[in-house]
Amino acid sequence: MQRMMIVDDEPVILDGLYEFFSKADFADLEILKVYSAADAIDWLNTVKIDIVLSDICMPGIDGMQLIQEIVDRWPRCKVILLTGHDEFNYAHQAIRNPCVVDYLLKTEGMERIRTSVSQTLEKISSEENFNYQAKWFRDKLPRALPQLQQQLMLDVQKRTERMDWLGLQDEFDAIQLPLRAASLVLPMILRIENWRNYETASDRSLIRYAVANIAEEFLGDKAEVKAIDLDPGTIACFVQPKNDTVRSEREDELWVKTLRFVHGTLESVQQACGKCLQMSVSMIVSEQAVAWQELNYTMNRLRLAIYGSPGLGMEKLLRVNVSEAGPSSGPVQNPLGAADLLLDYLKQRLLERDADWSCSFRKWIDLSGEDGPADSFVRLRLLSGLSGTLLQTLQELGLMEEAHRTMDLSRMLYLNVHTHWSEIIAFYHAFFEWIFSKRSDTYKHDESHILSMIHQYIKSHLANDLSLTRIAREVSLNPSYLSRWYKKTTGKGISDYILEKKMERSKELLLGTALKMHEISNQLGFTDQHYFFRFFKKTAGCTPQEFREQPDMIRIKQQVEMIFTR
Repeated sequence: MQRMMIVDDEPVILDGLYEFFSKADFADLEILKVYSAADAIDWLNTVKIDIVLSDICMPGIDGMQLIQEIVDRWPRCKVILLTGHDEFNYAHQAIRNPCVVDYLLKTEGMERIRTSVSQTLEKISSEENFNYQAKWFRDKLPRALPQLQQQLMLDVQKRTERMDWLGLQDEFDAIQLPLRAASLVLPMILRIENWRNYETASDRSLIRYAVANIAEEFLGDKAEVKAIDLDPGTIACFVQPKNDTVRSEREDELWVKTLRFVHGTLESVQQACGKCLQMSVSMIVSEQAVAWQELNYTMNRLRLAIYGSPGLGMEKLLRVNVSEAGPSSGPVQNPLGAADLLLDYLKQRLLERDADWSCSFRKWIDLSGEDGPADSFVRLRLLSGLSGTLLQTLQELGLMEEAHRTMDLSRMLYLNVHTHWSEIIAFYHAFFEWIFSKRSDTYKHDESHILSMIHQYIKSHLANDLSLTRIAREVSLNPSYLSRWYKKTTGKGISDYILEKKMERSKELLLGTALKMHEISNQLGFTDQHYFFRFFKKTAGCTPQEFREQPDMIRIKQQVEMIFTR
C-alpha cells in the first residue's frame, strides 16, 4: 500500500483534489489531506509518505522548503508540485531536485494530475522491485546462501520418505547447491577431537568453518562437495562426482573413480587440518554412495561409528560399510530423525492455527507404528520428543496454567514405556486438539474485539482524523494489512464503513436537531460545506435541506427528536 499526502492552503482546491482522488480507482492508495506545510511536517514526522502532491506557493513554509523537509525524512518520497502560475524560477529549482517527479499547473486539470499520480505510483513500484532484487542479488544473497544451504541439508538428512527428485532438485537450484537430486550421494562426518585452547563459541565456529573449507578444497578437485555444521563439534560433507564428468562417463564407473579419490584424499585433509590449524580431526565416511532417502539411516550409522569404535578422542579414519544392514533391517535403523522433523512441523502448525497439524501427527503415528516401536530405547526417545513438543507449545502460547486446570497435565508423569501405545496416542491427540481449539477461539475473539474497536473509534471520531493510518495506530496493526483484513472480514472497505456512519449520523442530525448545515458538516469532519452537500446528494439522492423538509420524514423526525430529548 502507498500513502499520498495532498498539501494546499486553499480549502476549496484541497477538498476538490481529495474528493477526486478518493473516488479515483487507485488500489491500495491511502490519501491524506493537510491545509498547511506545518501540518504536512507533522504527518511526515508520524508516518512514511510515498507521494506528496503539494501547492508550491503557501504562506509560512512554501513548497520548495517543504521538499527539503521531505527529503530529510523520507528520501524515496516522490513530489508532484502544483502551482496556479507559470513561474519559471520555481520550476527551474524544482526539476533540479531528484525527488520532484512532476511540475504541473493547476489549470491543466484533474485528469492531467491523475495521470501524473498514476505514473508516479508505477515508478515507485518498479523502483521497489528493481532496487530490492538488485540489492538482494548483489549484497544479501551471497551472504545468505551458506546459511540457506546449511538449513536445507540439515532438513534433507532427516527425511526418510521417498523423495520427489525433481522437487528436491528445485530446492537445490534455488539456493545454488551444486548437487544432483537424481544421483547418489556419498556422506561423511568430520569430528574435531581436541579443541585445544579454543573455548568460545565464536572461536569454535571459525575452526569448523576452516575445517570445512579445507575438506571442500581438497575434495573439490574431482568432486562436488558441500560441508555443513552438524552440531558444535561435528561437520557433515556430502559428495558427488563433478557435474562436468557425469555426462561423459557411465555413472557406475564414475562412482568407482570418485570413491577411490575421496577415500584416498581424506588422509590429506587430516594432515592439512593438523598442519594449518593444529587440530586433530576424525573422519568417518561411507564405503558406498546412497540414495537421498537413505541419507538419514546412513548418517545415523556414521554417528554410531564415531562413538562405537575404540580410541575415543584419537584421530580416526573410518570407512563404514552401510550395506551390511539395510534401512529396514533391525534396531540400528530408527525413525528418530524423521520423528523430530514431524514434531517440529506439528508444533509450528499448532502455533500458526494450521488445521494440518493433524496430518503431521498422523505421519508421526505411522512412523512409530500403531503399537509403538518394540525397542524400548526408541520408544522412550519418541515419547520424550512428543512430551517435549507438547510442553514447549503450551509454554510458547501461555497455556500452561489453563492446561493444568482443564486437561490434567500431570497425567504425563504416569505415561512411560510400559503404557499401551494407543493410550499415549489418545492422550496427546486430545491435548493437541485442545490447543488447536484454544488457538481458533482466541483468534476469533481477537478478530471480533479488533473489529469492535475499529467501529467504536470511527463512530466516536466522525469529526476527526479517520485516515487509515490513524485507525491502524489505534488497533496496533499495519495500515496495509488492516485494509486487506477489514475487507476480507466484512466484505467491504473501511472507507465504505466510514461513509455509511457519516451518512447515518448526518440523517440523525438533520431530523433530530435544528443545527445549521455548516454545523452538521463540521460535526461530520467535512471542512467544506459544499463537499458535504455533494456527498449527501450523491448518497441520498437529494440535498440535506430537501431531506430535512420531506413530508414523509416528519413522523420519523418526531421520533428521533423524542430519542434525543430523553
